[in-house]
Amino acid sequence: MREPMRLSIFGARGVPARWGGWDTIVTELGPRLVETGNEVTLYAMPRYTGDEVGRDFEGVRVVKLPTLYGKFSETLLHELFSSLHALTQPRADVYYVLGCRTAWAYLPHRLLRRSVVFNTDGLDWKRRKWGRFARAYLRANYWLARRIASHLVSDSKELQRLYREQYGAGSAFLTTGGHVHEVSDERRHREILAGYGVAPGRYYLQVCRIEPENNPDVVVREYLASSAQDPLLVVGGANYESRYFEALKALADPRARFLGPVYEPEHIEALFLGAKAYVHGHEVGGTNPSLVTAMGCGQLVLAHAVPFNREVLAGSGLLWTKTEGSLRACIEEVEVDGPALRERAAVACRERVGDYYAWDKCARDHDRFLRWLAGEVEDYDDSF
Repeated sequence: MREPMRLSIFGARGVPARWGGWDTIVTELGPRLVETGNEVTLYAMPRYTGDEVGRDFEGVRVVKLPTLYGKFSETLLHELFSSLHALTQPRADVYYVLGCRTAWAYLPHRLLRRSVVFNTDGLDWKRRKWGRFARAYLRANYWLARRIASHLVSDSKELQRLYREQYGAGSAFLTTGGHVHEVSDERRHREILAGYGVAPGRYYLQVCRIEPENNPDVVVREYLASSAQDPLLVVGGANYESRYFEALKALADPRARFLGPVYEPEHIEALFLGAKAYVHGHEVGGTNPSLVTAMGCGQLVLAHAVPFNREVLAGSGLLWTKTEGSLRACIEEVEVDGPALRERAAVACRERVGDYYAWDKCARDHDRFLRWLAGEVEDYDDSF
């Protein structure tokens, strides 16, 4: 029986998942890596970690450290404090950093010849919420991460290609995951949706953090310009108020409703399962968990036509651009031929998630990668 790998994870806000893709990844991946015989420690922020979570989350050791909460400062300071805390603990086999926003904080670990792996997290410096200084800071840290990392990880082949061609940096391909969902209790399903004032198949859905690069403003404007009468539900919040968020809320209409964050897993699953179509506007990340979730629910997906989304969908949805009228045309297509489109999408999307994005497969791939880092596996092939 092999010795357990000791893995420390940095960069997420907390568990269970509430605020973004990293939290979803650690919520799903952490316990599965424990089940395969690894010892996993997660550094989390108290504000974003459930009250029910103490020092343990389904076998994952949780270390809650304070930070100064702010749009830019909270991640920077929390990762610094987490890295310093890890230096005082028994040596881990791998220090797994989600994102490259605070790469400098992990320099001491590399100077001590520790294995530090950065998950590249898309093109974070392109997020429009950041000002000029923040973008320059992020670019510098991504540059630094490529030079100090023991290894890089990309969660999509497109990201892997970008880092190889633009920066000459190789990375392992380890995607995020999802579940295949079905409605198990029709009565309960309808009851949950009724609480939001909708019925199955009678609303459009977008689930995202309210940020410019997720394009909720484009989605709302294009939807309101269409002939669709079933409402658009926008689920998600912003960590901090902004002029963009205020301007977006001003677009609210009886046909376009902002629900804010929905935390209950049963409710978010019901919303994904019951939508007429799911609209995905993300443009700077790699493999986005909300897109995989929608596909696992057999949704008809209308996705922003960036390479990352094309890769995940693999032809199983409709694509749009930010050109005026593009998304509206997709919505009109759904209005005319929705049942046939949804029937085809339900099969193709669920098969895609089951074959390529199942969380159990994701955990096995990560475990294999970790064992390769430890020298337990001689041959490593990132095409798995």
